[in-house]
Amino acid sequence: MAQSNTSRTQSAMQFFGYRYPPFADVFEVVNPFKSDAENLMLDRVDALLRQGKSLALCGEAGTGKSMFVKTIVSKLDTKEFRIVLIPYGGMKPSALLRDLCDEFDIDTGGRKNHLSKICADFARVEEKPFPVIIIDEAHEMQRTSFLDMCSLLHDTKKRTAAASLVLVGQPVLRKMLELDIFSPVRTRLSCIFPMPKMSIDNAKDFINHRLELGGAQKNIFSDDAINCLALDCKGNRRVLMNLATLCLEEAARRNDKVITAELVASVTTEYQF
Repeated sequence: MAQSNTSRTQSAMQFFGYRYPPFADVFEVVNPFKSDAENLMLDRVDALLRQGKSLALCGEAGTGKSMFVKTIVSKLDTKEFRIVLIPYGGMKPSALLRDLCDEFDIDTGGRKNHLSKICADFARVEEKPFPVIIIDEAHEMQRTSFLDMCSLLHDTKKRTAAASLVLVGQPVLRKMLELDIFSPVRTRLSCIFPMPKMSIDNAKDFINHRLELGGAQKNIFSDDAINCLALDCKGNRRVLMNLATLCLEEAARRNDKVITAELVASVTTEYQF
């Protein structure tokens, strides 16, 4: 079965003549698409982190949170910041602290617990880059982990910020932080950013951006097809990526050099987007 899938992908690449599948998830995008709203949010996040602030980022699955986080990481100078990205916050609190020790290269030997060791490591030293902890899928975190992370953010001796925390999760994360039991966490956050959905114009620009990155011709999709894709994805870039990929495969199977609105409608109906 794996060989069959690979064959179809190669056939589509040869049929359309692009360098690599423009909507695939298997290659790193150095210059990802960012809407005006995302660029503004990126500037605000960058400004907050440079002041030692912490924040949360909430959005539905497929709205580009992970790609946005990668952009944040790439923008921060590693000479100024020590950045650790934890891809899944739902692990046990002890495992999360152990992972932080490993990522920050903190010696876990001796009698002190992991939390104390991280606090000691985060003690401000002028020559030391400032720690930034980014936790994806933060809505899966246990309450103990939330409180552990908060305890790392402030240097009680110097009364300064010891680290910044970025919590990334689905909309339920915002609802969790509004609960009274999470008020110690909420007060540590400067703000909670909503991840903006793509507008129809954003979706059109996104399609053309990905086609350009893949070395594909823009006229592979007709204008009406692009309009249909932009409407059908409902602002979700993951849905858009999947739908556009299926359209390319179907067009190659049909031997159609141009993807039409009719083809998009057919794929949308067949795969129930």
